[in-house]
Amino acid sequence: MVKIAIDRGGTFTDIYAVYKDRVYVKKILSNSSHYDDSNSEGIRRVLEDIFGKRAKVIDLDHFEWIRFGTTIATNALLEKKGENVALLTTKGFRDLLDIGYQNRPDIFSLKIEKRKLLYKEVFEIDERVYPDQNSFKIYKKICESNLRDILKKVKSKSLAVLFLHSYGYEEHEKKVLEIAKEYEFENISLSCEVAPILRAVDRGDTTVLDAYLTPILRRYIKNIVKNFKGDKSKLYFMKSDGGLCAAKDFRGSVALLSGPAGGVVALKSIYKKTPLIGFDMGGTSTDVCRYDGEIELRYSQEVAGSRVVTPSVDIHTVAAGGGSRLFFKNKMFIVGPKSSGSNPGPVCYGRGGFLSITDANLVTKRLDPSLFPKIFGENQNEPLSYELAFKEFEKIAKRVNKSVEEVAEGFLDVANENMANAIKEITVKKGFEPSSHILCSFGGAGGQHAVAVARRLGIKKIFIHKDSGILSAVGIANADIVKSFTKSIDLPLDRVDIKALFTQFRYDDYDEIKKSLLLRYEGTQTPIEVVYEKNFIEKFKKIHKRIFGFLLDKRLIIDSIKVDFVKKSKILKRKKQAKKKDEDPIKFQKIFLNGRWQKSAVYQELSPFQKIKGPAIIALETTTIVLDEKSFAKCNEYGDITIELEDLKTKKSFKEVEFSVLSNRFKFIATKMGDVLKKTAISTNIKEREDFSCAIFDAKGDLVSNAPHIPVHLGSMSSVVKSIIKKFPKISQSTTYITNVPYEGGSHLPDITVVTPYVENGEVLFWVASRGHHADIGGITPGSMPPFSKNLEEEGAIIEAFEIVKDGRFYEEIIRDLLKNAKARNIEDNISDIKAQISANLEGIKGVESLLRENKKLLLSFMDQIQKISEDEVRRFFKRFKKKEFFAKDFLDNGALISLKVTIDKSGGAIFDFTKSSFELLSNQNTPISVLKSAVIYSIRSMLNKDIPLNEGLIKPIKIKVLKNSLLDPSKDAAVVGGNVTTSQRIVDVILKAFKISAASQGCMNNLIFGDDSFGYYETIAGGSGAIEGANGASGVHTHMTNTKITDVEIIERNYPVKINRFSLRKNSGGKGKYRGGDGVIREIEFLKPLDVAILSERRVFAPFGLKGGKDGKRGENILLRDNIRYNLTSKATFRVK
Repeated sequence: MVKIAIDRGGTFTDIYAVYKDRVYVKKILSNSSHYDDSNSEGIRRVLEDIFGKRAKVIDLDHFEWIRFGTTIATNALLEKKGENVALLTTKGFRDLLDIGYQNRPDIFSLKIEKRKLLYKEVFEIDERVYPDQNSFKIYKKICESNLRDILKKVKSKSLAVLFLHSYGYEEHEKKVLEIAKEYEFENISLSCEVAPILRAVDRGDTTVLDAYLTPILRRYIKNIVKNFKGDKSKLYFMKSDGGLCAAKDFRGSVALLSGPAGGVVALKSIYKKTPLIGFDMGGTSTDVCRYDGEIELRYSQEVAGSRVVTPSVDIHTVAAGGGSRLFFKNKMFIVGPKSSGSNPGPVCYGRGGFLSITDANLVTKRLDPSLFPKIFGENQNEPLSYELAFKEFEKIAKRVNKSVEEVAEGFLDVANENMANAIKEITVKKGFEPSSHILCSFGGAGGQHAVAVARRLGIKKIFIHKDSGILSAVGIANADIVKSFTKSIDLPLDRVDIKALFTQFRYDDYDEIKKSLLLRYEGTQTPIEVVYEKNFIEKFKKIHKRIFGFLLDKRLIIDSIKVDFVKKSKILKRKKQAKKKDEDPIKFQKIFLNGRWQKSAVYQELSPFQKIKGPAIIALETTTIVLDEKSFAKCNEYGDITIELEDLKTKKSFKEVEFSVLSNRFKFIATKMGDVLKKTAISTNIKEREDFSCAIFDAKGDLVSNAPHIPVHLGSMSSVVKSIIKKFPKISQSTTYITNVPYEGGSHLPDITVVTPYVENGEVLFWVASRGHHADIGGITPGSMPPFSKNLEEEGAIIEAFEIVKDGRFYEEIIRDLLKNAKARNIEDNISDIKAQISANLEGIKGVESLLRENKKLLLSFMDQIQKISEDEVRRFFKRFKKKEFFAKDFLDNGALISLKVTIDKSGGAIFDFTKSSFELLSNQNTPISVLKSAVIYSIRSMLNKDIPLNEGLIKPIKIKVLKNSLLDPSKDAAVVGGNVTTSQRIVDVILKAFKISAASQGCMNNLIFGDDSFGYYETIAGGSGAIEGANGASGVHTHMTNTKITDVEIIERNYPVKINRFSLRKNSGGKGKYRGGDGVIREIEFLKPLDVAILSERRVFAPFGLKGGKDGKRGENILLRDNIRYNLTSKATFRVK
């Protein structure tokens, strides 16, 4: 009987069929005027090849099975062509998914573009459930008559239901399903079924996405099925987790990676003990994955702005495909993320397209136009145009005084670096060495780059499957049928009967059951999946140690459980090919490789067991392979090609390319530092809210590179490094420093900075640093953010710079005593987080040290030049202004003045004069000069609106003038905790006002702290952003100097004695005008036990100003409801709740 697997992509549909040990392969257009369904058309063509006649209706009696993978759900999401959805949610939370975690996607963009919501309508249901130890307390049951009244108002055909805590209490959502079935809904998605996990935002997003896409998939399946007769149970669909399911179980939430998952599964048939890296390079992006005996899954991802928490294959995507666009900006070579697409496509397509990676491969002669069909040009009858691509590269070549081919290869170097970094994401970050893997290349463009990418990773062996151009279809053919169940548990391991947990799941047709636990340490939020077997705890510890580098002396928590009922598929046998005469090259041509022209043989195929040496091009039917001069290719008995690499001394590229590559590497290192910090930290503040930053500095302490973390940190951390350089004249290797005081470059005391130098032969070559906000470091109030502190000592532990690590020893007793003396409330978390910061720094040292070993002179030159690039861009920005003086001022709620005069000179330099601002305050809104510097750097980078590195160069053309012992440069003992979180925001507002760039945003971070002697909880609450010319402000987001996340409502209610009654947008609170200001939020919290509460906020007295005739926004309000009496609180308040 026929077995057939189909992978329907956006452009092509690939068909892989097996009948009587013979393989049939087809590739047809996914959309054509000649047929209504590419799946059915492909099947008909295969049947015609096998049986010699074309069938109108496909008889399923011919088939053992037919399996489908598709990008139809992904495309519908990307193109926003899903079904209209109505969201039903708990009263008080209509805007929960809109606000999300309140962080913005691009910290420097003043035009904040939030993700588009997938629901058209939202209705609040008056129901409420609250967690009560191991069960749930019902505050409010659903009123069935009210529910019916609401359902009658719904216009959408698809319904998404999200009630708080339905991961554990399903009854209310099930009641909606029961009643909603009486109405004409095409689809009803319940969050307790779609994604039964703790975290309302993630579960809600996934459920809405399911409701948005499932009707589209059902119509798609219906369109396929109409072409068949017979037993429809032979039809299966590929899910995102790499398992197949029946048509009735194929839903939007499990379909997003349906196509790419096939490529991951295909690695299973290739695997032979050595771990594999899948490298799938297509037209717009590259997908990479890892396989070592079992498919690696992840349980949270973001696709096209939508959070999805159903299991999926662990694929990392980077915007580097054949169509990725190439730019030369700010003396840097940039690849992507924009794509030229298929129309107009790259320049060489001859349709007025954009310079792209395909053009670079063509100009360096790695692609041969004569081997491509003549389907290009305006009339789709011309070959690829080498001439058009050459002329476009020539424009850049003249600017850098290099040849066209050198420029083209430079762009390829940058693209290859980006793809190598993507592979590090799925290997290095998980504790694996890339060089111990085989690179398995597939996709249309993979073969052109596989050798170069492998060399960057130290990989010595590459495998290219005979059917690499349709490998996802091959994987679908070899996939297992899997029925999966998941359930949130969130209980200590020692309090659970694990066997009893698994007995609640039932399924009939299976060959094996795989039971898995997702475990984490108490107090952490990163679960690890382990199979439930005899040694599962030891396995958990082994994986944890590999990923995080340590184990914790804490209880294990079962985050959730997962059960897979698996119906095994036999891996399809492949037919061996007999040995025959070696194929001769079809021609010889010169290709530009490794900085020079080299004579290359060109093959259209290789015979079984044939071996060839590079340089060479192997132009197969579905992909082109490029071999360099030290690579060797061999064809096996199945037609697969294995490439082995010998060491090759590569020619160094020119400065602009090398700097572009180094810039990417520095960003990767800083990001990796952040990943290590987040993974190894204990506190919610760092792990969940991501209130931390990591950066790299040159020997002088100037900022060189950073990851996009928290703006208020990034601009001020260099002040800490420079303070340490001044304080410690003799700096040695294996030393790490710690400080938090404002007069040493700190922002406020809860922000602890850890700094590590790299020393070679007694000379410091660079520094790395990490700063994290610690939820409590002592002081007069829990959370160390007292609204009415009068001096620094009242705000927590004062940590003046000292060597916390020296000669490899961690001086824990010193930091512990400092915290204890300041009455810190959770010292163990402080110590753990400081250790995590040290681990992050060591990761940064290791990364930059590896670059030093490659080319020390180039690296040190880069550190200087990257700052010069940013400095020159700032000077050009200032020179564009005809007006040379700018003024602005604004008042804090306490009446203190922030006054700014900007004077621009002919060189593009500027003086930012704040000397007319207020004197130092007796309150805590004083702002350290390091924070003032951060605000200036952030404002300049945001006004530039260009993708240039954030580094010290941004402030080098600027002189900041400020009075000593003033609001913006206070004395040593001044209270400053509020200055970091309120005044810093107001400084940015004033700078943007001076240049008339943006109306005022919310003007603070809305700090809320509550706790007692045993704990402190801290959060910052979002608001609205100011409008700019051409764009409305965004609602419910963090702005300017912060971008921290807010903890999910369900996690707060499970871990703290509070109940969140409302979290919604404050409608029409943004100022009116041609472009409106963004709306703020309303957050209502009910306290369930006696606690101390503190608020630090702004804009309660003076409204956020409009600009250019626009109206002011509404002032904020802090309201306390006690004994049914409403109290209006000031912008700074502290009180006790009973």
